[in-house]
Amino acid sequence: MSAPSHRPAAGGRRRAAPGGRRPPRSRAMIGFVTVIVLAVGVLLAFETNNSVPFTPHYTLHLEFTNAEELTRGAEVQMGGSLIGFVNSVSAVHGPGGRPVARVTVALDRDIAPLPRTSRFTITLKGTIGTKYLDVHLGRGRRSWPTGATVPVADTGATVDLDKVLGMFTAPTRAGVQETTDGLGAALAGRGGNLNAAIGAFGPLTRALAPVMANLAAPATDLRGFIGGLGALSSALVPVAGPQADLFRGLDTTFTALAATAPSLAATIADSPATLSTVSTDAPSIAAFTRRTARLLDILDPGLATLPASAPVLAGAVAAGNRTLAQTPPLDRRVTALAGTLARDSASPTVTAGLDRLTLTALHLRSPLAFLAPVQTGCDYLSTLLANLASTLSDQVGNGTVLRFVLVAIDDVTGGEAVPSQHPYLSTSTAGGIHHGPLHADVAPDTMSPGEPALCSAGNEQYTPTRAQIGTGGA
Repeated sequence: MSAPSHRPAAGGRRRAAPGGRRPPRSRAMIGFVTVIVLAVGVLLAFETNNSVPFTPHYTLHLEFTNAEELTRGAEVQMGGSLIGFVNSVSAVHGPGGRPVARVTVALDRDIAPLPRTSRFTITLKGTIGTKYLDVHLGRGRRSWPTGATVPVADTGATVDLDKVLGMFTAPTRAGVQETTDGLGAALAGRGGNLNAAIGAFGPLTRALAPVMANLAAPATDLRGFIGGLGALSSALVPVAGPQADLFRGLDTTFTALAATAPSLAATIADSPATLSTVSTDAPSIAAFTRRTARLLDILDPGLATLPASAPVLAGAVAAGNRTLAQTPPLDRRVTALAGTLARDSASPTVTAGLDRLTLTALHLRSPLAFLAPVQTGCDYLSTLLANLASTLSDQVGNGTVLRFVLVAIDDVTGGEAVPSQHPYLSTSTAGGIHHGPLHADVAPDTMSPGEPALCSAGNEQYTPTRAQIGTGGA
């Protein structure tokens, strides 16, 4: 039996195929249309993942220092709600030629425009997972128009947990693991104690609030303190080796101190009472400290001379040690003398004598007040004694002789032996060339009260060519 023929009938009209099947060209057309519809659907689905299709967008260009693995198609959320998608992520040159990551986002026009104080942060969706862009809505009248570029100062990114964990080396990670295991074993079965501790944190948090407010105050400059701490740490890097040696030395020291643990415990137990006593005595200690500081200031010039005077002082101390070794007999005699004086002081005769001495001292007060500056300033008594000693300084076979000079007076008319008619003011006198001019100091200055600070008595200059009357020239 032959197959049925499908050729068209006469007159050009096509007949339907037996059994209701379509011709091959119709099936090809249907397949082609189906492919186009699927392609359009895929395109719409792809666009829907990146933005809301067929609607106008609020577009912003965000600049980040680092895109932090943010990809095209990532979500943009604000307050947990989806407001758009990331259209593109590209590297561009920012201000000053610095490379930055430019992230172009398409946002719903319902939220436009965003205030300029808004903050854009790249954040993880979970502990470890894809990233999304979080928008923290700001306040203010100034806003970002569509197509604006948000600078790096208004963008940022959170620190990912994988980066934090990547900071630790293998030994550190092992140590953290051991620490965690140890904490787990330490906290096991202590839930009640932990609850009590958490309950006790209530007063701590109330007291901590003003402390935190003080730290957050601009006047505290906590940021400056942290920056200074960072600078200090950077400065300590070059001396890391010596610091390690220091800690090794401290380990040796504390190992040695471990043997004295009971004594240290007793000292620590006594410390509260000691601190209480110090707090009570602090005002008097402060006054003593100030006086000590003043004393040290006074002693400072003398202490500066110690390098030169120390050998002399050492010799004096050595001589004192030798002398003190020979003083016990003298000490015993002084002790006996003190006993005798104590007994005699009770005698009425001694008491009457002391009263007389007291009266004598009272009468001598005025003369001594007059003579004290004379002696302390001009030292006439020492001069007199020195001159007396000088007169007996010539040695002879059986002692010393008194040294003096005879002053001869010529018994001539007009000379010193007869009454003076006028003072000798020059060497040309009736007595001849051996008669000098007049030298007289009737009221010499001796630094007595009310007189100039001069010691003219005994210090007059002799001039053979002219007269000298008083402390000045005639």
